[in-house]
Amino acid sequence: WLAGTSVGEVMFQADYHLKELSMGEHSQPILGMRSCFELAREEGCQEDWSAREWFVVRKAEIHVSEDDVLVPFVKMGVEAREQILTNDGLEDAPLTRFDHPLVKYAEDFTRNFDLIAERKSVVHQLREVAKASALAKFLLESGTRVEDSWFHVAEGSEVPCCLEVPQLWHDRYYSQVQVLGGEVVDAERKSKDMAKRHGVYGGIDFGIDRFRLAAPSRVATAMSVGRIALGAPASTLMA
Repeated sequence: WLAGTSVGEVMFQADYHLKELSMGEHSQPILGMRSCFELAREEGCQEDWSAREWFVVRKAEIHVSEDDVLVPFVKMGVEAREQILTNDGLEDAPLTRFDHPLVKYAEDFTRNFDLIAERKSVVHQLREVAKASALAKFLLESGTRVEDSWFHVAEGSEVPCCLEVPQLWHDRYYSQVQVLGGEVVDAERKSKDMAKRHGVYGGIDFGIDRFRLAAPSRVATAMSVGRIALGAPASTLMA
């Protein structure tokens, strides 16, 4: 039901870009961060593995300023889980080791999330969507009645949407070969038995339903002095 909406577009682009960053398809937004495949190479690429990562909301609150303005507050991060192949397909493993390459990348991303959001517009806009979701949940839980005009604040416009999702490769294979006399030794067996596969999957799960937002907290800040103007959407979410 999010197809053709701005919210759906932001979620898709944010998830897509997270996979590209974690796989090393773009320069990392923070100096010193390494992709999960770089971290995997440090382990020696001795085992196959598949894992998924996704954006989550770790903390959500509604604040009320001194001049009675509702201010949503969220802390976001990225989580990762190793996956195993079952008869029903890939499923989360019961336990994921703390030093798994994708877990380590997710921890680095979470630790620097606010700075990354300032440098990657799509991550910033995803955080704004999370704030809007938290505020909407507060209005529902508190039983707040709003006038019909609130539902027509934004102009309804058709967002260009392609229901064919572009293919993002999510597997990488590693293999070693032995060359003797200009030929690969036992090439067929080595290609089958020695290639190691690493796969990355994911999505977005805000998990806003985990939070109780009906009772906002007061903050010693006045919003009327410096109102924050919401700028127009960026021409590209991948900036």
